[in-house]
Amino acid sequence: MSNKLKEELEFSFMMMFGMVTIMLSYNSILISGFSLTTLKMILSQFIPIFIMVFFVEQLFVSHNVQKLHKILVSPEDPKFKHEIIMILLMVTGMCASMTMYTSLIYVGTGNGFWHHYLFALIRNYPVALISQMFIVGPLVRFLFVKINSKPALAAQQTVS
Repeated sequence: MSNKLKEELEFSFMMMFGMVTIMLSYNSILISGFSLTTLKMILSQFIPIFIMVFFVEQLFVSHNVQKLHKILVSPEDPKFKHEIIMILLMVTGMCASMTMYTSLIYVGTGNGFWHHYLFALIRNYPVALISQMFIVGPLVRFLFVKINSKPALAAQQTVS
């Protein structure tokens, strides 16, 4: 496995871990309130939801987001614009697809599906976007740099 692929998977894993933690907790507390039972429900659902998020992100969303990102921004655009567009596309893709997945599980394809889906999407999107922009994104970027700079620093210190 190439170092770049390893780092991309590590970064994605960390982002997904943070976002699943926040969004699963948010939705579970909205449904059941804050209690020990809710905490148990969050813990019991974390791994299956995380696995689904991983596959959705890796197989569908990431690839399409990268294509759209190349269309919407040019290499000359400021780094900030690249990051904001990427965040908006990833949050939109993941929120729309995971809300679809959970709506299908909890409501099925019956008459109330579209109402439930749209309501849940409207409720989840701002929380996902704010979490990604101001909590998970900055925290993961900070930790990712810290984790991945240690071997380089150790190698530099050994050579010196």
